[in-house]
Amino acid sequence: MTTILNPAVTTKEVEAWLSSEMTPGNTRWFEGPAEPAYALSLQPKLALTAPSVSSLITILVTPAHTYQQMLGIGTSVEETTINNLIKMDQETRADFIRHLADKKDGLGFNLFRISIGTSDFTAQPFYTYNDLPEGETDFEMKRFSIRKDIDLSIVETVQALLAAVPDAKIFASPWSPPAWMKTNGDLKRGSLKEGAEYTEALARYYRLAIQAYEELGIPVCAMTMQNEPLLETDYPSCYMSPERQRELAIALKREFEEHGLATKLWIFDHNFADAMGYVTPILNDPAGYEVVDGIALHDYDGSPEVMSEIHAAYPEKPIYLTERSLWGTAGADRMAQYFRNYACSYNAWVTMLDSKIGTHQWLGQPGPTMLVQDAAEPNRFWRTPEFNLLAQYSRFVERGAYRIGSTCGSPDTVTNVAFRNPDGSIVMVAINQTEVEQPFRVLCEGKQFEAVLPAGTVGTYRW
Repeated sequence: MTTILNPAVTTKEVEAWLSSEMTPGNTRWFEGPAEPAYALSLQPKLALTAPSVSSLITILVTPAHTYQQMLGIGTSVEETTINNLIKMDQETRADFIRHLADKKDGLGFNLFRISIGTSDFTAQPFYTYNDLPEGETDFEMKRFSIRKDIDLSIVETVQALLAAVPDAKIFASPWSPPAWMKTNGDLKRGSLKEGAEYTEALARYYRLAIQAYEELGIPVCAMTMQNEPLLETDYPSCYMSPERQRELAIALKREFEEHGLATKLWIFDHNFADAMGYVTPILNDPAGYEVVDGIALHDYDGSPEVMSEIHAAYPEKPIYLTERSLWGTAGADRMAQYFRNYACSYNAWVTMLDSKIGTHQWLGQPGPTMLVQDAAEPNRFWRTPEFNLLAQYSRFVERGAYRIGSTCGSPDTVTNVAFRNPDGSIVMVAINQTEVEQPFRVLCEGKQFEAVLPAGTVGTYRW
């Protein structure tokens, strides 16, 4: 019997979708919608054939080379978004939830970040779950309550998301401990007071927050212990040294175990630039290493390559990209770099501002969000191109997918990242940041396909 190597495959094809950038990051998106050249546009299927000699740029995809497993892709459910959402009628609100949840026509998000107490993106006065008059304390948490989260429709909104995405995962982050626990008696700036009684009180406070949400049907899969612990600024914030965060992690893990909570602890939750200096004092300590379940990172300073360094140092601790907003094909490429450097997730920060760029208390001016509400007509909202570019990942990369090997390409032509989903399908996201179309081919397991990626466009290919 003669064996024919790499026979042409005529019965299998490659699915392809395209989305284009359009004035990325520009405030004109607060003025109204516009249609980019491609907006999650399904293309004719591509032939998957036997390899041939080609002069095209070639991407090699190697599914046998597996890396990190994906937890999910999603966004934040902070009070700014919810404050805008509750101005809508019930039908429009449900449509908004479908935009986030639906795998066919929406983003297909499955990972959502909530805040423990208030963040800077809120229309409300800053609050925690245990705010007291000056000079008072409550170490036993007798006055603890998440009532404001209920009254502000935060709980209701998260419940609606879970109803729309039953397998969604929720993780939580605090911006500040209650003011009475802090050195300056204020939610802004300051740090946690010294002493075991304050560490234990804060651990109790966080445990009660997780319990309160679970009792309302919202399991919290993980939490970070302090948003941006190296930042003190004029909105809720709190400096927390790695040594203090290690103490808190140990106390909090004990609280969780004593009360039957499975919530995982992710450390740091701040920028690439300071990551190694922060995580090593925690993870080099045996007690700290034992209680830490993962490492959370933001991308406002530094390089994604530090995630590969952390992975090499602590390979059993997953890495999560918990906060960033990105625009255009440069942003889509930055996401690819997160995943190529071992991020197991990606969460955008702030889901919907209104056309007046509100309502928030951040100290700068935010860029356009993936969805924008008409401030004059709250039942009207529109997608920005970032909606489409995010969906090029989130619709197709399933929870449990593994990143697989692929040659990285070049920003001067095409960059990419590839995954193998639990059903065995392969997904490759390719990015063309240039001003001209880029033809290329993909070689994978004895087969190939050829494609042309238009200028300023992201393509997702599934086979």
